[in-house]
Amino acid sequence: MFYKEARPTIVPPNPSISISERLLQRPLTPAAYVRVLPYSFAIWTVIVVLKAGQVLMNDASQGYVLPLQHYFVWAGLDLYSWALFTPLIFSLAFRFPFTRSKWVERVVFPHALACVVCILVQAIIRATGGYFYAEYFERQTPWLSMAVANVVGFASLYVLAYCIIVIFAAFLNLQDEIRRREVSQAQLQVRLASAELETLRMQIQPHFLFNTLQAAITLVQEDPPAAEDVLLRLSQLLRIALDQMGKNEIPLSRELEFLDLYVGIQKQRFGDRLSTQIHADPAVLEQLVPPLLLQPLVENAIRHGIGTHKGSDLIEVFARVANRGIEIEVWNSNSTIDDSTDQLLHRGLGIRNSRARLEQLYGPGASLLLRSLGTRGVVALIFIPLSHEPEAQRSAVFSVTS
Repeated sequence: MFYKEARPTIVPPNPSISISERLLQRPLTPAAYVRVLPYSFAIWTVIVVLKAGQVLMNDASQGYVLPLQHYFVWAGLDLYSWALFTPLIFSLAFRFPFTRSKWVERVVFPHALACVVCILVQAIIRATGGYFYAEYFERQTPWLSMAVANVVGFASLYVLAYCIIVIFAAFLNLQDEIRRREVSQAQLQVRLASAELETLRMQIQPHFLFNTLQAAITLVQEDPPAAEDVLLRLSQLLRIALDQMGKNEIPLSRELEFLDLYVGIQKQRFGDRLSTQIHADPAVLEQLVPPLLLQPLVENAIRHGIGTHKGSDLIEVFARVANRGIEIEVWNSNSTIDDSTDQLLHRGLGIRNSRARLEQLYGPGASLLLRSLGTRGVVALIFIPLSHEPEAQRSAVFSVTS
């Protein structure tokens, strides 16, 4: 049988970009400023049209209507300056965000100062544009008079516009901060889970090696050829363990190969008293499972079966894809259980760690249960939810008997 190595787990980069970064690059560069200007002008164009329409309707109600272009020209001179200011105000708000300890300081500097500068610059632009427009199309008005009238008459509205932009930028900045904290918390949870998985794996491997070496030591004087076979299988097990070191998942076919080597070691101890059968659907062989998942279950079946009871024992492993997951059953006919599953899992290191790894890797959808088959016999039931649908199952069934 050909076994493939486990597919490497690739964690894709987080494609999400913060809301403010989608609007503005930080720090704001000339290229980024030019890139966002069309969006700013589009938004302010809507406001210009609304203002021009409002003034037009007001004049119409009084029976005095100017040419249509005048309304849009003066509305544009009043407001389009803010289309130029908006990206700069956003960048300033991101650069100097409001905090509990510095909100008064932020109001004074830079925002109050920036607001005054915007009002003055807007007055200059409006007076200059209005001066040349009025010279050709309306009654000419002194430039300084238009500038002063703009500051005095519309300063409160411009302050309100500046505040609205800053508040909206602060809202986006708050959303970014919440997102950063969520990402940081998720990364911390991943690191903690990885550390816990590594701890569980390091606990299982010494536990398994100790038990296998004990079996070899027992056979050294009683049956040297059998002891040599045990040590040879142990070296193969170690090779596989080293190959899968650092992997959280391997193909089930690889796990069954590992289990076959372990059962061969145990058969040297128990001889014909122990027999095993493995029944696995082909569709499930390439599905990923945690390494050393089945070995603790089979070890537990042997220890509480023919390890403590007379007679022989048959251990059967069934694996299939069903109910949108991987179902694995480990049956043995010579064990008994008197406690609940939780009590048994609390006492057994290997099985307890197997259940913990299932929960860490697959969440609450995964399970490991132990059930009694009556007066004699126990079955361990494992369920692992599939992350993707497997290929169509073939009719043949992979079966190994030893």
